[in-house]
Formats: sequence, structure tokens, C-alpha cells
Amino acid sequence: MGSLLGSGSFGSVFLGTRLADGALVTIKCMPRDRIQHWGELPNSASAPLEMVLLDKVSSGCAGVIQLLEWVELPNSFLLVLEHPEQCQDLSGVLA
Repeated sequence: MGSLLGSGSFGSVFLGTRLADGALVTIKCMPRDRIQHWGELPNSASAPLEMVLLDKVSSGCAGVIQLLEWVELPNSFLLVLEHPEQCQDLSGVLA
């Protein structure tokens, strides 16, 4: 995990490097106590709704950041997401 890209009510987002090939990724850390909505993954596991929805659309939906991997820790979930080359912070667009 690298530098903090941003944080908000639901967690923090970091720049990261995938060890397998050195590709840049984005890692979202979601503390379990901040998760308000839960869903169910195809294997019937309970997971944050954001992760369940990303899992559903991460196979070929253009314009949607792809969920590459996720990790469940005792107190949080880590979502490993693609990091597009051309990206802009949404707060710079919304004013």
C-alpha cells in the first residue's frame, strides 16, 4: 500500500502496487463498523453491498472500475480495484 488518495465516511483509499506484476491498483479500506448496507455474494457469503455490486458489474461493464480482488480482515474489508491511467478526483469536477 502506498500513499493515501482520499478518505470519507465509508473508508480510506490508497494507491497500491500489485506484487505479481507491478501494476498500479487502488486499495479501499472499509472498516467493518462503518458498513451500513450488506449484501450476499454468489457463494452466499455476507459482504458490504458496495463489494457485492462491484462483483456483479466487474466483468465487462465499460466505464466501471473493476474489482480485482478483495480481502476480509477481522475489522475491515480491503477492495483491490483497478487504477485507470487517466483518472480525476470527482471533487474537482463537482463544485
